Amino acid sequence: MTNLKRLAIIAVFAILATACSTPQPIKGKGTHPSTNNSSATINNLLLQAKSETFLKAAQLQLQAAKLMLVQQNYSRASTLLNAIDVKALPLNLQFKIALVKAESYVGLSNGISAINTLSVFDDNRDHSNAQQYQKHLILANAYGLTNQLSKEVTALISASGFTFASTQLFALNEKIWQVFKTLDLTELTALKSQSSSSYNLRGWLALMVEFKETPNSEKTVASLWFKRWGSHLAAKYQPQELAQYLLREPLHNNSYQYTHVAVALPVSGKYAKGANAILTGIKLAANQGHNRQIQISYIDSSTHNTAQAILDRALQINADALIGPLDRALVAQFAQIAELPLPVLALNSSPISNSNLYQFALSDDDEVRDAAQKAFNDGRRNVLILVPDSEKGIFAANTFSNQFNSLGGQIASTTFYDTSKGNVTNAVAKMLKLNQGHIRGLQKKLKTAHLRKAIRRMTRKDADAIFLFSSASDAYQIGPSILYFYADNLPLYSTSKIYSGKSNPVKNIDLNGMMFGDLPWVLSPSSNKGIIASQTSKANTRFGRLYAFGIDALNIAPNLYTLANQPNSSIEGETGKLSVSSENIVQKSLTWAKFINGEAVLVPAQ
Repeated sequence: MTNLKRLAIIAVFAILATACSTPQPIKGKGTHPSTNNSSATINNLLLQAKSETFLKAAQLQLQAAKLMLVQQNYSRASTLLNAIDVKALPLNLQFKIALVKAESYVGLSNGISAINTLSVFDDNRDHSNAQQYQKHLILANAYGLTNQLSKEVTALISASGFTFASTQLFALNEKIWQVFKTLDLTELTALKSQSSSSYNLRGWLALMVEFKETPNSEKTVASLWFKRWGSHLAAKYQPQELAQYLLREPLHNNSYQYTHVAVALPVSGKYAKGANAILTGIKLAANQGHNRQIQISYIDSSTHNTAQAILDRALQINADALIGPLDRALVAQFAQIAELPLPVLALNSSPISNSNLYQFALSDDDEVRDAAQKAFNDGRRNVLILVPDSEKGIFAANTFSNQFNSLGGQIASTTFYDTSKGNVTNAVAKMLKLNQGHIRGLQKKLKTAHLRKAIRRMTRKDADAIFLFSSASDAYQIGPSILYFYADNLPLYSTSKIYSGKSNPVKNIDLNGMMFGDLPWVLSPSSNKGIIASQTSKANTRFGRLYAFGIDALNIAPNLYTLANQPNSSIEGETGKLSVSSENIVQKSLTWAKFINGEAVLVPAQ
């Protein structure tokens, strides 16, 4: 790393120090507060220590060493503290001495000694948040002195977990951002492969790796990251540069009417099969109701394979509106066009909004947000989240948290499970804050009715529901674990991923009590599904949802402006109750069902 870059980082760290109420180590500077930092006070403390007990003497010497740091007398402070036999002292006092000793080493530019001094202390609950915060900041500066930048940034991220002060978090995130920018893609990838389950570190790496992998697309990358990681500390306390990337222009929609729609879908390539199913749905809808009056033209997006080429073709044939494309990359291209001359109903999503671009997608995110809305509408206010330890699991947890928090709810905890590492029962027990050893002891003593009451008394009391994001195969393991701990009194909300779409009461008995949202196409099908089913055996598969998607795409297109400008307006579709948000996102309110005796039974709409 160049000296110029390093100086920039040190400058940011100086800003961090001024924003922090807890003492910080800064190269060449002492920042500990003191009522009297004179040499006379130091000498009096040391003189008094000579006539005190060993414990009291150590406390007085520590106080004197802190004053030495204020005077930037790092050598004298380290010498004084090194002479104390800390082994006989209480652990908390040992830790306090180590903090000051390490800071004196940093003042002497001796990063290795500072690291060695603090490395023997784990993050212990007996130490205060302020002490842990100070420890990780000192470590960060020590790692910086030794040019271990990956460790420096992880120490800073660890520090952010021990403070709730907005001024500290803004300053910390600014520092983290600057250090991350100095790391190349190889270093970031290596750090990502070594990362633990730290949510904060994962979020930072997801952002910075994507920045390095897709240069010159910072606004798109930042917007997509924010969509996925909205509850992350960097999203809440944004570094200045990230905040600039996340600035959005307001949307301005204009009224329009049209009789000619162009549909841009690929005839060949990896999206061709899905596109064909969507097109089948569009053609079915085209022969119904007012749609019969609309002229439909088709554009092959595998030939016209850029947004501009598709747009030029649509204008050439005098189309009034465009449905498509399906490819996310092409949708992103449309989002970058400053002035779209006609409304575009994209069949995928983009992190960037555009005044004439409407986004309509089938995604897990939609179902997760609807689950949060359903739970809140049902009166749930404190929810436990249980998701797989994977990128999709993290995204689902973030999406649910963002939506539920925005409604006014709280997330009691987020627990990650990993079926590849064994039984999910441990994760469920952790989520419920239950001691399995204690429960096994109760099982030997109590009958079922008394055991249920005993375990429920032991279960945490700060939650009134569970959100589960899992596959069907995982849900078959999680369901029995929920019952094992008698947690079936907590309503459980999930997504359609736990449901195959087919009746199987024997197998699905393990899912009893679980609720999930799905498309009306699946749970309360209309005559359209019967028409499609007469043409293909795929109507009842997950692939079959694309037929419903195509039907709704054509049905919603003539209503986009009305839906966008009338917040309470919606239409009943095959994919849900459809409305359009202020950012031109087509939102779906799903149909809900609950497993009862192994069968998916519709939950009455509120």
